[in-house]
Amino acid sequence: MNAPNLSRRLATRIIDGLQGRGRIVVVRGSTSALVRAVDDAISAFVSPIADRFEHEQSSADDPQTRDALTLLASSVARTLFSSEHLEDVFADRAIVEREVFDAAMNAFAEEQEAERARVMHVEFDLLGYVAATAGKLAPEEHVTSAIEHAAMSLGVKVSNYDPASRVATFETGDETFPDLRLELEEAVADELSSLVARGVVKLPVLERTRPLVRLVDPSSRTRLMRVMDRAATRTLRRTGCSAQWELPDDRSVRVVFTPLSEQDARDVDTHVTEFASEVDGILADAGAPLVTEVPALAPAPPPVVPAAAAVAPHHDGNGTAEAEEVAPESEPEPVAKPKRAPRAGVRAKAPPRVAPKRTPAKRTAKRTEAAVEKPAPRKKATTKRGAATKKTRPAKKG
Repeated sequence: MNAPNLSRRLATRIIDGLQGRGRIVVVRGSTSALVRAVDDAISAFVSPIADRFEHEQSSADDPQTRDALTLLASSVARTLFSSEHLEDVFADRAIVEREVFDAAMNAFAEEQEAERARVMHVEFDLLGYVAATAGKLAPEEHVTSAIEHAAMSLGVKVSNYDPASRVATFETGDETFPDLRLELEEAVADELSSLVARGVVKLPVLERTRPLVRLVDPSSRTRLMRVMDRAATRTLRRTGCSAQWELPDDRSVRVVFTPLSEQDARDVDTHVTEFASEVDGILADAGAPLVTEVPALAPAPPPVVPAAAAVAPHHDGNGTAEAEEVAPESEPEPVAKPKRAPRAGVRAKAPPRVAPKRTPAKRTAKRTEAAVEKPAPRKKATTKRGAATKKTRPAKKG
């Protein structure tokens, strides 16, 4: 509230009310001077009372507000009864104070209602699905620019914007008209929706896939696409929503749907199912076989990835086994590498022969065995002479 203007209007209202009811008679030509005197008397009370009316929901029942109004009425009565601009008074002091109290109470209440009418709050969540979603997803600087453009188009001023609650506050000024609130909400909704049209905000999309009863023949696929798109216009886009569709394989249809209202988002499954039925009808008219009559191709097996060798965990990677690990009892000896074979042109050295070690017991046993089994032959003594005679003499005949 504008306290100086309100104080002057309240003083004028009090003097006019008392004169109209015949409580006072003002000296001719002194009405303006009496109003100024009353204005000076109540100026100190107006601002605190106006603040209480602005923050309290029921100011008329607030004890502190009523006490402040009582002091204001007493100050006005004291000024009137001591003023030289007043010719006569036809009421006692209590009646004048009560009528001043009532006039001040009504004046502050009316001013508060007018102030509330000049301040308008626009909640984005009540502006529709597109505007509410844009206000939620768009950057704050784009939202602020949008509501400022909406305010300028209607000649109002943006006083506050709360991103958390998505509520914008506007000041309309003294001159308002009944449909201003409705037009302001429409202007804000249009500006927020334009963020979607310009690509600043992308609305959430819903993706659905439905199986087909008929098989899509690759030879007639291109010819039937135009007919299927007309079916999509009749089923998916009839509410004005954006929808794209495709055939990912020969036995299903996929739809990407952008709803423009909460009702469209709830009905997306119905629209997609209806479109899939239309596609099956088109395929049936084209003589496409049933999906059950053609076996589906088995998917290719996934590539085999060799498993990585398991690495035993160690504490901090320093090679020390943790408490849960069990160290092996013994490690196998390393396998000796085989010696390289000698070349063909080089003769390898034969290993040295090692005679078995003979012991005295073995020598005695061998001697005893030889003496028992085979006696030594006797040697014949021959002389050199007999040997020579034997060689020279011929043997006797007969």
